[in-house]
Amino acid sequence: MARPDGRRSVMINANCSYEAVRDLLYLEADLLDQREWARWAELYTEDCVYWVPSWATEDELIEDPEISVNMIYLTGKPAIEARLYRLSSGQSYATTPLARTSHMVDTVRVVENKGDTIKASAKWMVLCNDPRWGKQIRGGWYDYTLRRDEKDLKIQQKKITLLESVIDGAIDIYQI
Repeated sequence: MARPDGRRSVMINANCSYEAVRDLLYLEADLLDQREWARWAELYTEDCVYWVPSWATEDELIEDPEISVNMIYLTGKPAIEARLYRLSSGQSYATTPLARTSHMVDTVRVVENKGDTIKASAKWMVLCNDPRWGKQIRGGWYDYTLRRDEKDLKIQQKKITLLESVIDGAIDIYQI
């Protein structure tokens, strides 16, 4: 498939291109920065997992979110929607008032492709301007499991690895 610039698009499978994966990750970042919570939640499957593991040691992340302490661990879209409700209603006392954010996503890679499931990764950096904590810059990498439904790619799992093992201030789902 030719792109407007004449180059060929890299097809992951018959229904999905690298550009579709990249664009989904970019869209997710934009929706978070614009605080379009409902549209952001629509990017996730009903059985999704949103996980920010903690560091077990300087070199190892925790491996099992069910039995370890996590920075954030949400299972299922209802858990994400409940968190978004707290953000939009002002009931998230640790992050009220909300910080302004700018997400930068780069080095998007398709790691694995098996039928309707795609594993992808990316590097990220978020600039946060928090009225209480000032400017904060965080970075790390994202690991995604994406699933194609009838017409769109959806996020089934997102694992966010923070470079920091100690967090100054607060973090929430829109700040990383």
